[in-house]
Amino acid sequence: MKYVAYLIVLFAVASATHAQDCGQKLKQELLQRATTDQQVRNALQASPTSKDALDATLKTDADNTAYMRRVLARCGWPKKSVVGPEAAKAAWLLTQHADMDPQYQVLAAQQMKYAVLAKEAEPWDLAVLVDRNRRLNDQPQVYGMQFFSNADGVIEFYDIVTPSQLDHRRKVIGLPPFFCWATRVSKDNKDAPIRWPTGVFFQPTSCEDAP
Repeated sequence: MKYVAYLIVLFAVASATHAQDCGQKLKQELLQRATTDQQVRNALQASPTSKDALDATLKTDADNTAYMRRVLARCGWPKKSVVGPEAAKAAWLLTQHADMDPQYQVLAAQQMKYAVLAKEAEPWDLAVLVDRNRRLNDQPQVYGMQFFSNADGVIEFYDIVTPSQLDHRRKVIGLPPFFCWATRVSKDNKDAPIRWPTGVFFQPTSCEDAP
């Protein structure tokens, strides 16, 4: 009986420690790291030719990526209900800037998708992360989030995998139809014309509630 009681105490202590490490402590660390992330990037933007500013940014990204790998292994993807929306967004920000470790971004996106399906992370954040990673690795995007303006000022979207299934994939994670996203992109770029992606169904729809 004493042995069983001892195990129960150990389990309770371990559970409390895990909850603390993956809750309030994690929240504070994520917010602090996001603040530093923005500070070094602002410094680099102010002095884009500065080697010191570039080195500081690269070092910060490397440190944050190593940290986030440990977080995923210990806690999984940080949930909004546990660390709060702001810290959850900070986790996404740090992961967005982990381009030097594309394998980590893929792992993070896989875990983040579970959180999205459980309403514990934002669909838009997941889509941007996945498509950013794939574009930087010369792969067609999944959710159609990445675009560019060509020499004529026309908005074009980077290649999309199985374009006929694009709206289905977006719907699964809670994103509005691609038509709504393309409309927003045009509006945000001074009503620039859109070159509709080949193979994507053109389905005009109401977008009043689309983010």
